[in-house]
Amino acid sequence: MKIVADSGILGLGSSRLQGDELILLPGREITQDKLLDADALLVRSITRVDKALIHGTGVRFVGTATSGRNHLDEQYLNSQGISVVDSKGANASAVADYVFAALAYCVREGAIDAAFQRRARIGIVGVGCVGGLLNKRLRDAGFSTLCCDPLRVSLENTDETKSFVRLEEAMQCEVVCVHVPYSEQGEHATRHLIGERELALMPPGAVLINACRGGVVEEAALAAFANEDKEFSYCSDVWQDEPAVASEIISVARLATPHIAGYSSQAKTAATNMLITGLEQYRSHATTGAKAEKNRYVLEPQSADTASQPRLDYGFDTALTGWQIIEKLFPLRAIDSAFRNAAVEGLTPHSFDSLRRALLQRQEFNSCTVHLTHDVDDSDGRLLAAVGIEVLRSDSCREL
Repeated sequence: MKIVADSGILGLGSSRLQGDELILLPGREITQDKLLDADALLVRSITRVDKALIHGTGVRFVGTATSGRNHLDEQYLNSQGISVVDSKGANASAVADYVFAALAYCVREGAIDAAFQRRARIGIVGVGCVGGLLNKRLRDAGFSTLCCDPLRVSLENTDETKSFVRLEEAMQCEVVCVHVPYSEQGEHATRHLIGERELALMPPGAVLINACRGGVVEEAALAAFANEDKEFSYCSDVWQDEPAVASEIISVARLATPHIAGYSSQAKTAATNMLITGLEQYRSHATTGAKAEKNRYVLEPQSADTASQPRLDYGFDTALTGWQIIEKLFPLRAIDSAFRNAAVEGLTPHSFDSLRRALLQRQEFNSCTVHLTHDVDDSDGRLLAAVGIEVLRSDSCREL
């Protein structure tokens, strides 16, 4: 089988595909002429897969190393009987880490005070793989959460969905985190889900964290709202027209990062494993002549084998709060600064991708052990345990 794949998909070169003809190309250089005799295509979100790319080629299988599918023309792919696999859920832990790091960043910047953990409500809009895991970790950390997911409410009648609130109620929380897929069609379309009306519901000094897809938050309305309410904080990892990100949106954002929330070594490994599993299922069906229903393969989210990976050790001699430890392990301040500097020079697809590549080896909190010379209080201990950071007490340690 000839497989054309984005060279940015971690671990493909050393994967179970070694017996196949594997062509690795930068995602933005995957064009129709490179696919003429290909059987399968593996991409990330930067490659638009539609008729213009696929028509006239031999591609019968498309896998995307992402949760979202808005870069895929699913109507066209389905009409052609092309099988599709995504890696939904592979990056859930990485994105949840990002949200906690964004909160730690806001604490450091003074946008929220450290005591908010004991009193703030956090609204979660979209309670799928990411939102569901985030909700669990936030509650484990001691937060009160309000969950909103109209699509799930329309499809499920469970105790969990019965507890969900309307979007209007979730937007009244002090912190709101958005984790919905991007869609433009249907009753539950999410394009511009959060606009002028929804932003106006947020209390003074509120924080909005967007780590799902650009276009879910209406950027023109966001810029106007942020310019009017100087206490409001917008923390965003995704942008409407990325990599051509509007400088006005970056300038009003409290935190701006280049779509790296789901970037971690563990998430990328898990996504690759899911794509290979999906491809193997497709190959098996093709060999036997069987077909997956509607040419779709639904895979259970896979995790990287963290047990076989060495833990990262960090030592701190000075007394730190839980939020300060999180901020040091995932320093979004440096990423924000690099992104803003690149934007000043003029973002290009190359510079945007380079910023993202630098985070490919990022390790998730659940692989980190922190050695401290001081005790942490119950609240900080609960926070660190919720995100998976192991804390060990040491009489002395060298700060890393």
